[in-house]
Amino acid sequence: MIDYMEQQLLSRFQELIQQGEKLVPEGGLEFSGYNAKMQSQYLLWRKNCLDVLSKAGDKATPLREKITKDENGAYFYQNSAQLILDTIRQSQPMIEAAAKKSAASAPAPAKTAAAPPKATTPAPAPKHEAPKQSQSQSMAQPVTQPTAPPAPASVSKQVFVLSSSETELQSQLTGFLKEINIEPIVFKRSAAADAIVTFFEQYPTVKFAYYLFSADDNHNVMFELGYLVGRIGPNRIVCIHKKEDTPPKGVPGIAYKEIVVKLEEISFGLIKDLKAAGFSVSI
Repeated sequence: MIDYMEQQLLSRFQELIQQGEKLVPEGGLEFSGYNAKMQSQYLLWRKNCLDVLSKAGDKATPLREKITKDENGAYFYQNSAQLILDTIRQSQPMIEAAAKKSAASAPAPAKTAAAPPKATTPAPAPKHEAPKQSQSQSMAQPVTQPTAPPAPASVSKQVFVLSSSETELQSQLTGFLKEINIEPIVFKRSAAADAIVTFFEQYPTVKFAYYLFSADDNHNVMFELGYLVGRIGPNRIVCIHKKEDTPPKGVPGIAYKEIVVKLEEISFGLIKDLKAAGFSVSI
C-alpha cells in the first residue's frame, strides 16, 4: 500500500504535468526569442521536474540527461519546455514504480522494548580547578582579532548603445538590457567624428558596446567602429542591423547580428555574448 509520502510524490508529479501543459504555449519560438518575462517561472518548473525525476531511481537517469543536455534548456523556448513535458510524461511508470517500491520496503514499526533497570548514579568526582594566571601573565597574552574578508570587486553592469537616432530598435534594445539587469549608456552619434571620443572618456570602465546601424547613417561608420575596437577591445562590439540594411564589414573584431522584424529574434545570442564577456545576467 502506498503511504502518505509516496502519495505526495505522485500528486506532485501530476501537478507538474498540469503546470507544464499551461506553461509550454507561453514559451518563445527560436526565431522570435525566448519568453524573458516568464523565465523565472519556467526555471522553477524545470528544476522541480528534475527533482521529481531524481526520485524515480537510476532508470530515470537517461530522461534527466535528456533535459540537462538541451543546449537551450536554460531559456524559456517552447521547444525546450515541450521536451521537459514529454520527458515527464514518459517517466510516469517509473515514478509510480518508485513509490510502490518505497512503500513495500518500508520497515514495520519496532516493538517497544522493556526499559532497563535504572543504574545507581555514582557520586560526582571532585573538580580540579586550573591554576589561575597572574595579572601580568594575562596582560602578556595578545588578543587575536578576526580578519574581515576583503570586499568583492565591483563588476560593471553598464554597456554602450550607439545610435544615430531614437528608433524602435533602440527602444527594444534598451528595454531588453534593463530587463536582464544591464544598464544601457545611450550615445546619439552625430556628424562630428570626435564626438564619440569625448563621450567615451566619461566612462572608462565600460567595456562592451552595441552599434545600431541603419541605411541613413553617415560616413563616420568605419571610423566609429574602428575606434570602438581600439577603445574597448575586439569581440566586445555587436553591430545590430535589419536585413535590408547592410553595414560595412571591413573592421575586424566586430560581431554582426541581423534581424528581420524585432530584437527578440536575437535575444538569446545577445545574452550568450554578454556572458562570454564576463557579465552577470539576470533572467
